[in-house]
Amino acid sequence: MEPFESVDAAWAALEAQRGLSEGEAVDFWEHALQTAEALERSGADDELVAAGLLHDLGDGRVSDAAHAPWAAALVRPLFGDRVAWLVEQHAEAKRYLCATEPSYWQGLSPVSQQTLVHQGGLMTADEVARFRGHPWAEDALRLRRADDAGKRADYRVPQPERFRVLLARVAAG
Repeated sequence: MEPFESVDAAWAALEAQRGLSEGEAVDFWEHALQTAEALERSGADDELVAAGLLHDLGDGRVSDAAHAPWAAALVRPLFGDRVAWLVEQHAEAKRYLCATEPSYWQGLSPVSQQTLVHQGGLMTADEVARFRGHPWAEDALRLRRADDAGKRADYRVPQPERFRVLLARVAAG
């Protein structure tokens, strides 16, 4: 897959994830929508919501270890550096939270616990300090928590097309 040149291409990549899952309660499409909606409800800005929508484009397409940087490379040209960094760091945020909040691990889904190992395991003290020092670290943690919440089998996001409109705003940005 080539880096996105249009919102239509990004939206098509999201829609192509309908029905695909690696064992979570929802498919990648619904997970993306639920993650974006959780961020939207929390008052996140459009770029953070877009990152939530696009964060798992690599799932089902590349390895667990590569999925975040792969997706970031897809989104960077169209959606910019901040969205790409947040997409790239959502797995790092999980590593950070598991290293700094011992109870966080218990709240992860079994699939997310398994993928942590492939994504590098717990951060070292140096990695924690480096991550924490980034100006967008708090946003990455917000995305991570929305990611964890976006796995409800009993819920379907209404009016998903609103997120296509949001992607257009970010791309025009």
